[in-house]
Order: sequence, then C-alpha cells, then structure tokens
Amino acid sequence: MLRQLLEECHQGFNQVGFNEVVLMLSNTAATSEVYMDLDDLRFSEDGNIVTFLAEGGTHLHMYLDRVVEVRLQHRMNDEGLPSYSVWFMDENNDPVMRIYLRKSENEETNQPRHELFMALLEKYGTSVKLG
Repeated sequence: MLRQLLEECHQGFNQVGFNEVVLMLSNTAATSEVYMDLDDLRFSEDGNIVTFLAEGGTHLHMYLDRVVEVRLQHRMNDEGLPSYSVWFMDENNDPVMRIYLRKSENEETNQPRHELFMALLEKYGTSVKLG
C-alpha cells in the first residue's frame, strides 16, 4: 500500500506527479530540507527501502517497514495559499519524513498537481494506517 501511494505521488495521474517538492527530515534537534523534483524513486529488491534521488547525487532512504501511518494534509497557509503535504509517521507518532509540494514555477502544472493531491485525498483519506 505504501509503495503504491509513493508511486502515485511520483507518477501521478495523466502524466503529472508531485514534481517540485521539499523532502523534510527532522528530529528534536535538527531539520533538513531537500528541494527536488520527485522524478526518481527507486525501491530495493525486497521492497523495504525507497530511495529518493535528486540532481547532483543527493539522495534519501526511507525504510518502509518503519512507517505505520501516512497522513495527507491539505490546508491554507498563513498567506492564504493552499499547502499540500504527506507525512510518514513512525510507531511513536513522530514524522520520519514529510513531503511538501512547492508552488511550481511552471504555472500550468499547479492545477494538475492540486487535482492529483485531491484525488489521493479522496482515494486514501487523511490518514492511512499500515500494517
């Protein structure tokens, strides 16, 4: 289920995926943000690890068996603009990673990306319990 959701975020519907995103990793002492296009996802042979690859060799790994819940969040930010994010939660209810959609510089992709997120929200709801 988690792999399917990630592939839908990546590939989207009608050839438009999430594209321009920020991957955020954080803990109680630090935060890391990686700006990237979500155009290169790779899964390990056993399907337990997904690797997010960015231009220039930057990459992040996420162990899928440690994710117990996925939350899809759509809200309005402080500037009155829509905010879209996918949170991957561990057993302690802490986010292991978050994906935030950035507003695209390519204006014509913003509406299809909005439609993709809303379709995922309709399909999965705001919370998907795994396991």
